[in-house]
Amino acid sequence: MELNRSLKPRHLTMISIGGVIGAGFFLGAGGAISLTGPSVVLAYLFGGIITLFIMMMLAEMAVANPVSGSFQVYAKDAFGPYFGYLTGLTYWFAFLIGPASEAIAAGTFLNIWFPEIPIWVFCLIIAFAITIVNMVGVHFFGEVEFWLSLVKIVALVLFIIIAAYALGFKSNVSVHNFSGSESGFFAFGVSGFVASMLMVIFSFGGTEAIGTAAGESENPEKDIPKTIKGTVIRILILYVLSISLLLCVIPWQDAGVSSSPYVDAFGVLSGPVAKNIMNFVVLTAALSCIDTGVYATSRMLHSLAEDGHLPKIFAKIHPKHKTPNNAILVGSLMLFVGAIIAILSPQAYTILASISGFGFIFSWLMISLSHKRMRAINEQKGLIKYKTPFSSIIRPFSIICLLCVMFGQAFTPGGWISLAAGFSWIAIISIYYFVKNRA
Repeated sequence: MELNRSLKPRHLTMISIGGVIGAGFFLGAGGAISLTGPSVVLAYLFGGIITLFIMMMLAEMAVANPVSGSFQVYAKDAFGPYFGYLTGLTYWFAFLIGPASEAIAAGTFLNIWFPEIPIWVFCLIIAFAITIVNMVGVHFFGEVEFWLSLVKIVALVLFIIIAAYALGFKSNVSVHNFSGSESGFFAFGVSGFVASMLMVIFSFGGTEAIGTAAGESENPEKDIPKTIKGTVIRILILYVLSISLLLCVIPWQDAGVSSSPYVDAFGVLSGPVAKNIMNFVVLTAALSCIDTGVYATSRMLHSLAEDGHLPKIFAKIHPKHKTPNNAILVGSLMLFVGAIIAILSPQAYTILASISGFGFIFSWLMISLSHKRMRAINEQKGLIKYKTPFSSIIRPFSIICLLCVMFGQAFTPGGWISLAAGFSWIAIISIYYFVKNRA
């Protein structure tokens, strides 16, 4: 039984944007600013360019072979079953952990309004709600994601308009906030800029979710390339413009991760009521990312089960809703685990988010590595309908950048945790794969 093809272009766009603009951006922007200062604007611009290149390569493969498993299937076709399995499970692991961290963030935002209710209670409520939304059907999921994503996009656009207006009329909003000291544009030198790139790349993680939706697109040949290009460009504009104006509203030295710098900036621009409204927006951003995360992980798990890497029970499709409910339940289970971790550790969000980031970088690396092989395979089969422009330059550039970002974690405070967890995960699932196949 096939998955239901009922996602329209507007759904695809919002699924991709929804997977990116979440609590990781609204909170993570403060962390990136604190690492490199005003040059964070260049960091987001550079990160967006890398994202665009990766997604252009993914678009070519998705148009030629629009399957729900996306780049896990392309890695398998390019390099063999083991690499498809490795890519699929590592991406699944990243998106499995990511929504759990976002659930903790959403619980934290709700706790601001209802301090008498523990964060883990909110995490449980969110877990139940997201599970139901994903089980009802892909069209319902697409509609929910469309509106959740629309809220945060409108909020960012409003912030850009209000901040741009204030730049000309408010004395405390000024381009001088960009420097604010003698540190200069690159406040902490090259090392600080490289360190910030880790958080910037993580903030773009989730764009590739549109690849997993290719198998459920009504017209993938037309929709996927158009949607991917448009999505990345929109995100680039939203990120770079909003970050630039953010640094005009508040001095970069005041930005951090104890609260969202966007919430603080709205307070400066429009007072406490605006701060509460922005807190609501950040909450919807987190919910949107959780929703997209459960969707993406369930489709990847479904694809891995269909290929025989995991038990067939996860390949079953609900006869009425045509959704992989067993796979959705596994994805949702991590949200409940996140609630438990929130009880045990006050650093739960940071720990889960850093580990999740490793998986996204690994997945992007496999997309880049698979592209050349898949181009040759699809040309032989006459399936090429869209070609990535300047791929001979884009591909090696992307691979080098991603490797630098990945191993650059070893030189940042706490970065070794995500590297250790990521490579331990790869070792564990590799042992399982070879033992299973030998048996």
